[in-house]
Amino acid sequence: MFARLNGAIVDGPAAVTDATEMLRRFNKPDGIAHTTAGTLAEQAVSDAAALTPDAAAARFGECARILRTTSMSEQTVIAYPTVGSTTLAVIAEVALMEATVHLLDLAAAVCGIEPSPLALAATRDLLISVPDATAAIEVLSGRADPAVAVPAIR
Repeated sequence: MFARLNGAIVDGPAAVTDATEMLRRFNKPDGIAHTTAGTLAEQAVSDAAALTPDAAAARFGECARILRTTSMSEQTVIAYPTVGSTTLAVIAEVALMEATVHLLDLAAAVCGIEPSPLALAATRDLLISVPDATAAIEVLSGRADPAVAVPAIR
């Protein structure tokens, strides 16, 4: 997750200042979530063969430590692949969502620890903000088929 956090600090305003907008850009039909999905899936299968439960838990622990101890400013702008630039706060919000979703995967696979209620709430709030608001409300109120709004991200 934090391997991607290697962009140089840049002057000027960020091209993307909202995690919702970053996810929308990533998940356009021609966005990185779709164009790299096959490659990422292959890499994940390859990496999983050598990953032990202890190593996976250690990775999550290290990422959590980094998130807790690193100031993720809305003022610090960095260069970021595919969007040009964004803030550290946006990176942290997306990273927390990714970690929470993948920790749920890990918990389901090995009956491990679950994400904290705060991480779950933050992830829910971010994910529900990605689809069009009207479409999401129609789905959540039972008035529309979930395929209208979700999944909003790949």
